[in-house]
Amino acid sequence: MRKKLVVGLFYTGARPGKEEELFLKYAKKKNIELAMINLSKKFDEESFERQVRKCDLIYNNASEEFVLEPLKTVEEYGKKVIDASKLYYYTEDKWMFYIKCRENKIPTPETILIPNNLMMARAELKEFGKWPVILKRIYGTRGRFVERANNLEEAVKIVKMIWSKDCDHIPIIGQEFIKSHSYRVTLINGKIVQTAIKTSNNWKATGVYQKKCEKFRVDAKLRKILKKVVKATHINICGVDVLKRGDEWLVLEVNAEPGLDFIDGEQEMVVDKILDFLKMYWRHHIAKKPKHHS
Repeated sequence: MRKKLVVGLFYTGARPGKEEELFLKYAKKKNIELAMINLSKKFDEESFERQVRKCDLIYNNASEEFVLEPLKTVEEYGKKVIDASKLYYYTEDKWMFYIKCRENKIPTPETILIPNNLMMARAELKEFGKWPVILKRIYGTRGRFVERANNLEEAVKIVKMIWSKDCDHIPIIGQEFIKSHSYRVTLINGKIVQTAIKTSNNWKATGVYQKKCEKFRVDAKLRKILKKVVKATHINICGVDVLKRGDEWLVLEVNAEPGLDFIDGEQEMVVDKILDFLKMYWRHHIAKKPKHHS
């Protein structure tokens, strides 16, 4: 049996960035062969398949929506992806995550699904009546298609504006606005590896708008909530965004392929732990399985 793990690393960009260089550096130290698969170039199916079939598993380090199709293609080849494509379509769907939170008694901001009809949308928002309200598409990253409305007329204008930029009319949710910093907890295999408070002068506190990040202590109440999130979502490597209202923690969303650079000096540590997890996963779930030859 080949003892050296081969990991295919999905990334985008003209060339490997700082994070990809860190993966290369630490993979070499751990005797892991890293196959760099750049998804920003022309997609050649035959070349892509040859690259993928040499790998034991694939780790996705890119967040662009385009990456979903290569991920599903890899799974069609019978290769394991960390994390599975279905998580992006289901768990990262902001409406379905809200439903999952409600079903698993995970505290989360009150949320409504906006009808795909302007008159019905107006009526639903009026009945919801929580102002300000946050309006966002069920899919989206880095604060795109996320807006705040202070009243019904503003909300209707925002819905129309989002629809005008989105010819497919991807569903929109309305969510109560919680005045809070955004607290990020990064977990690998259910274990907390990093915390960060994302502060900003803007009401949006995503990684894009942050001015600085500081660590924070995860108390027993939040630790219990995070265990529920991991159990409900089944994501191996994730970033969980939470808000705070008084002494109450509210889970906002969960993200696969989380950013690793929130805290200065910790990026290498997180990359190191991701590679440890990939090696452990390979040993326990892939290397021991007998190979089937066609």
